[in-house]
Order: sequence, then structure tokens, then C-alpha cells
Amino acid sequence: MQQGFSADAFWQFSLEHYSKTGVQAACLSLQDNYLGNVNLALLLLWLDSQNMPLPPSRLNQLQTALTRSDKLLASYRHLRKQLKPSVSKPEYEQLLGFELLLERSQQQDLIAKLNQQPIPHKVDTVSPTGNVDAYCQLLNVPQSLIAQLQGLPG
Repeated sequence: MQQGFSADAFWQFSLEHYSKTGVQAACLSLQDNYLGNVNLALLLLWLDSQNMPLPPSRLNQLQTALTRSDKLLASYRHLRKQLKPSVSKPEYEQLLGFELLLERSQQQDLIAKLNQQPIPHKVDTVSPTGNVDAYCQLLNVPQSLIAQLQGLPG
């Protein structure tokens, strides 16, 4: 019997990947300029790193699973940005910390949805960026930004 994906392992991958040079800026550009979901992109990168391609139907299911949490995160992010000029640095850090909790909760939702279906099979011949490429193509993201998302040197 196959074990499901671990939300903790995905979170650790995300923290490590996000800290790579250029990745944070690329993620924010994906979010702000292309209306992409950073956690979904990170999940797809994580699956790519494990050579686990998703069929388009699974990608659609994951996108649908984000509807509720995306609205919550967008509202909170907007509020945080509005409050930034009127709160102290420690208060703003608390706002960022809470947003990080919301992000982690969204990642847990993604993993729960992913684990509802059979685990994708590892393959040897898949493009190492197939999942994130497919998602970014839906959003008309340029290749240069995709490379940045992947943490590749510019």
C-alpha cells in the first residue's frame, strides 16, 4: 500500500525552495502579476522534484480545492498591506506570521486533496518541470519567470 504525501515534508520543501535566490521574487510576481497560487506552484515543483507528473484533471482538482482558502488569503493579504503604514514593526511581523499560518493551512488543504486520489507514479522520462510548466502555461507566465520559480540561475 502506498503512503500518502506528507504536509510537513511539503512545508519543509517549500521553506527551503522559497529561500533560494530569486524564488521569493518570482513567487510574488506569479501571485501579483499572473494571479497564480504560490502554494500550488510550490506543490507542483515538489512533485516535479520527485518525478511525479500530474494529469491535467488532477491539476484542475487542486485548483478547485483552493477556492475558499484563496479568497481568505487574498482578503487577509490586502488587509495586512493596508495596515502596514499604521502599525509598528513588531505588530506587522505578527500580521506576517499569521499570514504564514494561513499559507501552511492552504498547503495542508492541497496535500489532503492530493491524497484523496491515487498517488502519481514516478517516471524516469518526465520533464523535471512538467507540472509547474503546465500550470504556468495556463497563466501565460514567461519562461524566464518559470526558470526563476524553479530556482535556476538567471
